[in-house]
Formats: sequence, structure tokens, C-alpha cells
Amino acid sequence: MIKVIDKVYKIKDGIYYSENSDEDKGYWSNISVKNQEEFLSECRRVGTLKSVRENFPNLENIIFEPTRAVGLRFLDIKPNDIGVDFGCMWGNLLIHSAKKCKLIVGIDQTEASLKFLNIRLKEEKLDNVCLINENLRNKLPFRENFDFAIINGVLEWIPDTNQIDLTSFFKKGKVDNLKNKSNPKESQLEFLKTVHQSLNDKGKLYLAIENRWDYQHFLWKSDPHSNLFYTAILPRRISSIISKIVYGRSYVNYIYSMKKLKQLLSSAGFIVTGEYAAFPDYRNPLKILDINNKDTSDYSPVYHMSSTKNILKKVFRMGRNILDIIIYKYFKLFNLAPSFIIIAEKRNG
Repeated sequence: MIKVIDKVYKIKDGIYYSENSDEDKGYWSNISVKNQEEFLSECRRVGTLKSVRENFPNLENIIFEPTRAVGLRFLDIKPNDIGVDFGCMWGNLLIHSAKKCKLIVGIDQTEASLKFLNIRLKEEKLDNVCLINENLRNKLPFRENFDFAIINGVLEWIPDTNQIDLTSFFKKGKVDNLKNKSNPKESQLEFLKTVHQSLNDKGKLYLAIENRWDYQHFLWKSDPHSNLFYTAILPRRISSIISKIVYGRSYVNYIYSMKKLKQLLSSAGFIVTGEYAAFPDYRNPLKILDINNKDTSDYSPVYHMSSTKNILKKVFRMGRNILDIIIYKYFKLFNLAPSFIIIAEKRNG
């Protein structure tokens, strides 16, 4: 066992587990609960890449694509740095960070994801990673330990239930009604304060998230967290009413504009030092532009697209590319970008 401030953890098969409460456990995954054990067994037998490729090919890019981690260059990770990945999941960014730093802690509420990541770490021969099964909504026990922290696509899920099976998440009646202790923004702020407290005086934060005012949300793109149109941009109460009608649960997956993100981070004790627009999104940022650099001469639209003979799709893609060029290249309206990557530092005093 190890004692970390006010928490006791026990280690089992390379993963640390909290003994304090059953609430420390949760589930958030693209793989259903019933398929996890069989999937993990196959990963141990044939390797993670082959198992993912054969059983969940749609997840191969998410788990293994190195482009997903290119934004980490803004953290300028040093060989002696100690980091933490909040909501590390399958470990794409964690593994890339571990290859650069002295030690990194990965925290996730989903035990199955940590077991998968543990297998990957052995495949990569990485022994400088500590995995903790912990609910991020709890008051985490770290105190000024880390040189950097990663929050990649996690902040918007903090207010949500701790039992999310994405294979059924967008089906009415498949998810229990939420019983939130506080409003979503307050939950997110408390989490960011915990992250702030975990960093040392020179600690840095990497935050990646979708943009609420992505111009596509006004036209053809559904909210990625509700799979509904316009819930990202409508007033929160209206979005919640729509979500209750469709799914029987409140809308709590708040995303923000850059201005509101900076305000939220400031309230948590951070000062933003880097603001970037990510294209086509933060998940696979093929292009990252500094929002404060108005030179867009080298901008061109980037998307993950398979070839198509469908004339309607071709016309749509052509129109979307023209809009991108007008909005980003000529008018430089990066506040309408699809995703943001933010680098922030701990503001002391």
C-alpha cells in the first residue's frame, strides 16, 4: 500500500485502488461493460493493437494515432518532469508524455481502461507510470506534486454521471436520470481547483476541449456530447429541456468559448499563456494555430475524409472548405474554431 496525503491506495496487478469509498469507481467507455473482459483477455493474448484492429477498428485512431498528442509540444516536457493525466483512459497522451518525462500518474475512474493501459505500458516497456483508479469528481489527494497536468476531452464530462457506456448513451431510457450535487459549471470549477492544487509553483496545464461557438454547430453539426442539434449553443436551460425530452436526463456537458474558458481557468487560479485553435478537432489536431498570431497565410482546411462518389457529399465538402477559408483565413475568426487547446500556468497568490 501507499499513503498519498489523506488517501490510502492498495496496489493490484500494477493499478492503485482507493479503499475509501465505492463512489471512487465509475465507468466511461466506448466499449460496453459486457465486452470488456473478453476484449482484455484477447489483448493479453495477441496484443493491444491487433485486438483493437480486429474487434473495434473505429477506436484504433483514438488509441494509437500519434497525431492525437502533437499538442503536448506546447507543454515543453522536460526529462526530469513529473506529470499527471486526469482521465487518461487508454493512454494515448499519457504514453507520449511518459516517453519524455521522469514519471507520470494516470488517473481514471474506469478500471477496464486502466487494465488495457497497463497492458500497453508493458508492450511499450514503460516503467515510469503510476495508474490510479479514482473518480475525478472526488477531492483528489495530490498537493503541489506535479510539473504538468493534462486534461484532454475530460472537463465537459466532469458534471455527468459516473456510469457512461457510450454504446447506449444516446438511447432514450438507457441512462438513469442524473442527480447532480451542484450545477455543471460549479463541478467543473471545483475540479479545476483540484488540478491547480496538484501543480507545483511552476506547474503547467494542458487543456483540450470543443468550442461551444464552433460555427458548424449553427449549421449542420450536432453537439458531440448529446448527439442533438443546437444544444451546445442554446441557453443551458433550453438545452436541458431538450435533453430531458429526448433522453430523460439533464444537459450537463458544458463547453465554452475561449473567453469563458479563460474566465473559468482564472477563477480556478490559472493564468492562460497559450491559446490555440485545433483543426479538424483536438482529438486529432492535424493543424494547430496560435489564436493570437494573425498571420493565416499558410492556412488551408483539414479534415479526416474517406473518398466518396456521392455528389451531395462532394458539394457539401466543397462548401465547407470555402466557409473555412472565409472564416479562418480571411476574417481570422478563430473564436469560431471547432476545438481549443489551452496552456495555462499556476497563478500563485
